[in-house]
Amino acid sequence: MSDVEDTNWFEEAVENALSIDPEDIAADTDEIADLVFEYSDELLAEYAVKYPSVMDDEAATREGFETRLHQRWGQAFDNLEFFILLNHEAGSTFKQHLIEDDELSDTDPLFSALFRLHARACQVSREVLALIRAGYADGAFSRWRALYEIAISAQFISKQGKDTAERFLHHKIVDDYFEAELLQEHHEELGIKSFSDDEMEDIEERLEQMVDQYGGAFKQSYGWAHVELDENPSRRTVAEDVGLDRYEPYFAFASDTIHGGAKGTLYRMGLTPNTQTEVMATGPTNTGFTDPAQFTVLMLAKVTEALLLNWEQITWSLVSTSVFEMTHEVIATFDDIRKQLEAEVAMAEGKGYTIGGRD
Repeated sequence: MSDVEDTNWFEEAVENALSIDPEDIAADTDEIADLVFEYSDELLAEYAVKYPSVMDDEAATREGFETRLHQRWGQAFDNLEFFILLNHEAGSTFKQHLIEDDELSDTDPLFSALFRLHARACQVSREVLALIRAGYADGAFSRWRALYEIAISAQFISKQGKDTAERFLHHKIVDDYFEAELLQEHHEELGIKSFSDDEMEDIEERLEQMVDQYGGAFKQSYGWAHVELDENPSRRTVAEDVGLDRYEPYFAFASDTIHGGAKGTLYRMGLTPNTQTEVMATGPTNTGFTDPAQFTVLMLAKVTEALLLNWEQITWSLVSTSVFEMTHEVIATFDDIRKQLEAEVAMAEGKGYTIGGRD
């Protein structure tokens, strides 16, 4: 254990900076304010002194934790990474073949929407992987939430065709408009430049053009899907249409990890059931990765399927099938390690020990 840990570096820094006796301070608001600014500079200087040793110690702690984490989960992490690479290469190669064969152009809305969604799905999957490799199960599941929305959109667009894809791409203006309005409302408090009157007028005009073209329901969150969903577009109705609404409970659970509510505060995926009330996780933990990883491979496979099966060729049907077959292997690897860890936890807790957290 380092000297920094032995002496509690933060407490020592505060004590070194605040050498003044509180009884010597007059009960004068202005004097107190002056002292706060004076001693805050001293405290910042103490932070600077502590910085090198604290950062060295943290790096050593992180390296040790990640070494132990990868000794246990490394094969599962590697399998997930290979699966992501497989999906990336399938999409990239598919795109290249279609372009070389002059079957599609970049101006095709279906081509543009599905490839953009697939690229985004690959990136989000890599974000999930990066978070679980670092020990952040809750953060990983929050990113899966985005991947679920990408998957249902890709499946719906693939099913419905070019007109739906075009509305999806045009729907950006809806978010542009509402985000611009929010910025206009708060730009002064934020200290950032607002949109000019001409810029706001241009955004409003482009939105109205889309509303004139597609109808008032287009302005809703999933308004790009309103034609096929009888004016009732939402994430849930899109998911129902493509048969993925069974994952809605997990979407709700993943939402807890994002929002600042009680559920996400009192329950953390990175803790074991018996440590939920005993431990407050402030950093990485060594458990909770199975759900984020498993649901990531399922949703990424769905996005790849939406892309590849939109053009009927036996080669791409075969590739899509092989992708889904591999999901089973990745899922099984995470399941096996999870069961092993749960058995160890049960044995340790039976003996009065605690496993979980940054051990």
